[in-house]
Amino acid sequence: MPIEIDFASLPAGARRLVEAGDLEIAVFNVDGRIYALGNRCPHRGGPLIRGTLQETEAGPVVRCPMHGWSFSLATGESARPGRATVYAVCVEGDVVSIDVEAEA
Repeated sequence: MPIEIDFASLPAGARRLVEAGDLEIAVFNVDGRIYALGNRCPHRGGPLIRGTLQETEAGPVVRCPMHGWSFSLATGESARPGRATVYAVCVEGDVVSIDVEAEA
């Protein structure tokens, strides 16, 4: 079952931590596009929700607040070993649905 968020509660530039059981998901609105990643950095478990967002040529990334490793918001890829989990997001009208069972 997907997690649903009211789109209005996540304006451009906002971020929000949502939970599904034991799973924590960091949700970001970057210029109107919604991204959802597992909240824990694969390196040392840092909370990605507290990370710094940066725009790169390849698209937006989040930098882990613990050691600065960066992860693509779209793919979870990093220049370092490890990959952040990225979840499929669907926006329909005022509802943002995050499929916690399917990676994007």
